[in-house]
Amino acid sequence: MTETLGLTPDELLTTTRTVRKRLDLSRPVPIEVVRECIEVAVQAPSGSNRQTWHWMVVTDAAKRAAIGEYYRL
Repeated sequence: MTETLGLTPDELLTTTRTVRKRLDLSRPVPIEVVRECIEVAVQAPSGSNRQTWHWMVVTDAAKRAAIGEYYRL
């Protein structure tokens, strides 16, 4: 049985690594949660406050695998 942490995206992104290691990475994440996590992430400071972020959310498993292979090379 998987234990649920009951954290909001904001709490999840700001918790310690130890807590994050307990997450079930095999479960799908609802797109609303992904969007909320990005909204929290863009609040982080950037060099010279330039905010030159680029986000890409890939929901297709085969495409994610291909992108992962590209970056592993």
